[in-house]
Amino acid sequence: QLLWEIALGAAKTERPLAQECLERFPNKEEKIIAALSSRQQEVRLAAAQWLTALDHKGAIPAMRQALAKEKSEGVKDELIKALEVLGVKLEELLDLDKLDQEAERGLKKGIPKDLEWFPFAQLPAVTWEDSGKPVPKEILHWFLVQGHKLNSAEANPTLRRYCSLFRKDEREKLGRFVLEAWIAQDTKPKFSADEAAAQAQKDAQQMAAMAKQYPQYYPNFDEQRAYQTSFNRLVTQPEGSQTATKGILALAGACCSGEAAAIVHRYVKQWYGYRGAQCKALLQVLAWIDHPSATQVVLSVANRFRTKGIQEEALRQCQLLAERKGWTLDELADRTIPSAGFDEAGNLDLDYGPRQFSATLSETMAIVVTNQDGKTIASLPDPNQSDDAEKAKQAKAALATARKEMKSVLTMQRDRLYEGLCTQRSWRFEDWDTYLRQHPIVGRYCQRLIWVAYDNDKAIASFRPLADGTLTNTEDDEVKLSHDLTVRLGHDETVEQDDRSAWLQHLSDYKIEPLFQQFGKQTFTLPDDLKEATEIKDFLGHILKAFSLRNRLTRLGYTRGAAQDAGWFYDYRKTFLSLGLEAVIEFTGNGLPEENRTVALRRLFFARKMESGGGPSFSEELALGELPRVLLSECWNDMRMAAAEGPGFAADWEKQTEM
Repeated sequence: QLLWEIALGAAKTERPLAQECLERFPNKEEKIIAALSSRQQEVRLAAAQWLTALDHKGAIPAMRQALAKEKSEGVKDELIKALEVLGVKLEELLDLDKLDQEAERGLKKGIPKDLEWFPFAQLPAVTWEDSGKPVPKEILHWFLVQGHKLNSAEANPTLRRYCSLFRKDEREKLGRFVLEAWIAQDTKPKFSADEAAAQAQKDAQQMAAMAKQYPQYYPNFDEQRAYQTSFNRLVTQPEGSQTATKGILALAGACCSGEAAAIVHRYVKQWYGYRGAQCKALLQVLAWIDHPSATQVVLSVANRFRTKGIQEEALRQCQLLAERKGWTLDELADRTIPSAGFDEAGNLDLDYGPRQFSATLSETMAIVVTNQDGKTIASLPDPNQSDDAEKAKQAKAALATARKEMKSVLTMQRDRLYEGLCTQRSWRFEDWDTYLRQHPIVGRYCQRLIWVAYDNDKAIASFRPLADGTLTNTEDDEVKLSHDLTVRLGHDETVEQDDRSAWLQHLSDYKIEPLFQQFGKQTFTLPDDLKEATEIKDFLGHILKAFSLRNRLTRLGYTRGAAQDAGWFYDYRKTFLSLGLEAVIEFTGNGLPEENRTVALRRLFFARKMESGGGPSFSEELALGELPRVLLSECWNDMRMAAAEGPGFAADWEKQTEM
């Protein structure tokens, strides 16, 4: 009985083990089918998943019956998914006639006042994939009104299933239309350009009068600069907020493709400081779009973003997405890296019909386009009379998408690999080979790094991947590894001196520019008497200019800490998502808006986010001895490089940095 409770229980780690133990239990399918009517939601969910794994088609009638009675959207989604896997057509599970009736009833009261701005008349036409018949506008209107009523940006399972029956290209066009319409309304300017200019002129004149009366408070005042600052703020100041209508974004989440990633990313980067609720809603939309680009944007915000509330929402969405797929966060990040359309060899075919073009990735990660004669061309030509116009249009769109995706992939994946170095992340060799080395973009990054193979934490070989798919050592001998080994990135702290020197020579001989520096930095050795300490003060009192500190640490992946009393901030932070901690470089502080004042470094420490009784999170400073040696060394070097931006230690640093 205990085994059955575990096999149908909430513990996801133990559940498959218990199910394996019950593999030969007689008539187990009957017992699992009976669990579909359990009062416990987790049991019904586990039963549906188990029957799917067993491919037990005899459960179809019971599953249909359970679906008709099910109230939980999550279990309903799992039952629909299970029935699809067992061979039942989705159209049979969704009653389109009833949907017409539901839409008619739902729209009887008309469009809610909050949605009167929405351009319903301009909604793109959509057709059903199977029949080619148009989807009635009333159904689309109802989806929007229903989403508004539910007030959640996350698409529920039923909506996602209905939208999956639309023609793919039309579905994606509909999703983008809803997303862009909502963003446009949310950011609709309050002032026209002329109104903003007039108000900015008044503001600048008032400031000029104040500066004349109190010159001591307005050093170096420039009226034209004050006008421009005011104008820039006013001309983009939104008229209102669409937080109350975020529910219509559920339709966007159910329909959009990967192109939504760039749209949302732009919004979040521009408005994070003013529109936190909207940013969170848009991240919820992305988390339900099954496309690598969308997932990678959410991961990027979760990993490194200056606004904690938005970062925490992105992390929550990542954890939920990883849980839905049965992966860890690291596995989620590895398995959703966009390829930008390139195959494993780094090629992208661009078909015009009679004419063929191709795009390839160069060694410098540039996209090179060639014609059918192999001649490099600057861009794809316009189609001629013999070309297939539709194919040419698709080819141009594919190349444009590839260029956009490449830019974000290169930055995000470099940061991820560097975090893997710092945290000394281990990959199963098979996973590393499949998801990293063979990836058309990241695989080329792997070739610019030195890796170490481990057998039960014992280093057995260092190597570098080559373009032909083989692995080499410093002697140019081929390295062969078995799939049961693990792989990590090499570092000064983990590779012997002779090997480090040999690899540096190898990289120089073959003119390989490392993706980032693994060997040859100054090393930091943690003294025994500091293992219980929580901070490093090696650079206390080193002075430099605030903008030099900001520029250096921003380039190294740090973001500005939260503003405190009087709008001052006192640290820069770098998140290491896989370890659940932050590296914090503390200094004497700067106000907002920032000034290029003289500042001094204080200390380096590491904090882990904790939860207290379901309340707000707080940070617990970690003992230095608990941290990975590589992480400690890299962050110490970050602070050392920041200190090098100034003249060094100043005995009177406190006086020089007084507010």
